[in-house]
Amino acid sequence: MIERFPDVDWYCDKCGSSLNNQDGFNDHKYLWKCTECGFKSSISKDNIRCEDEEDEED
Repeated sequence: MIERFPDVDWYCDKCGSSLNNQDGFNDHKYLWKCTECGFKSSISKDNIRCEDEEDEED
């Protein structure tokens, strides 16, 4: 299956774990339940931040 958001690294909004590496991760789902903590993170274009935006928040 082709990724909906290629080259995007997804992280849990609660514990920060990488979602891309979790068994069965699929970015075509709109919510992903973290296998580490159970929190449901939104997988959508609205939640993609570029590195420049992250630097501005610091």
